[in-house]
Amino acid sequence: MGEKNLPSKRRIVLLSIAVIAGIGIYSWVKQWTIDASGNAMAEVASQLGLQVHQKGRKHQLRGRIDDIDVAVETTSERVAGDIKYFTDFDIRAPDQPAGRIVGAGLRQNFIAGVKGQESLLTGDPAFDEAVFLEGDPATLLAHLDAEARPAVIDATEAGWELEDFTWSNRISGRLTNAEKIGALLDTGMAAAQALRLASDQTAALRERTEKDPLPGVRAAAAEAMNTETMNTDALTANASTAPEPVTPENALEALDEYYTPRSLEAALMLAAAGDDCQDVRSRLSVTSRADLGRASRPILGETQRKVPSW
Repeated sequence: MGEKNLPSKRRIVLLSIAVIAGIGIYSWVKQWTIDASGNAMAEVASQLGLQVHQKGRKHQLRGRIDDIDVAVETTSERVAGDIKYFTDFDIRAPDQPAGRIVGAGLRQNFIAGVKGQESLLTGDPAFDEAVFLEGDPATLLAHLDAEARPAVIDATEAGWELEDFTWSNRISGRLTNAEKIGALLDTGMAAAQALRLASDQTAALRERTEKDPLPGVRAAAAEAMNTETMNTDALTANASTAPEPVTPENALEALDEYYTPRSLEAALMLAAAGDDCQDVRSRLSVTSRADLGRASRPILGETQRKVPSW
């Protein structure tokens, strides 16, 4: 009977050895990946004059290249019960346009949450097919000259996107290849450098309308400039129409303009009203209790309307 069970016992022993060996190999590979990732970051840091820090099983590369802040770090998230590791890149360069720039590929659109939205068109067919833009046309077109557009295409194809003035990129897993880390940084840095303006935004936009090699870009820039001019004229016209000064006679009406400078001025005037403000006193005396309750709501988050008691 014992001899019959021998093969079964042997299989159990062999299976146990295989499981132990598998766990050992997995642990070794995991530790090798952690070390290799840190070594790769350290190699890039030595080439670029940056610093590498380690916290637990995660590495972080940070520093400044000229006036551009660079960061590469290992991050983790829990996905479907498992811990997933990523390598995140950030580049913060001066003079980047407000708005959003992301690759127009389906995967990147899905990740960035821009599915179904319409992209701003620059008039450059190759660029408009490859890149999704969101923001003020005048601002983005001023930055996107003929040299910047190919650099931005290269960056978005490599996974980079610009939002809140910061270029970012996320790679699944730990990167253990220094050349790949350096190449990704070079691509992102090239886009950030290319987007910087050589002059002020208005001059850059005018240059796009006059000197860009593509007629479509010149037309789009001209339209953006005309729209910006009309908006500026409208704002100037509104600013030139001064509001009616707040007086004891119109203080209660001004008080109803909630959260405006006139309503705050009216509240202060009513709070300071004394015996010499007969008109204000008489008007307050005929105001209903409901109106007085409404008048006690806060102004600008802190100041409250104060109704004098006589």
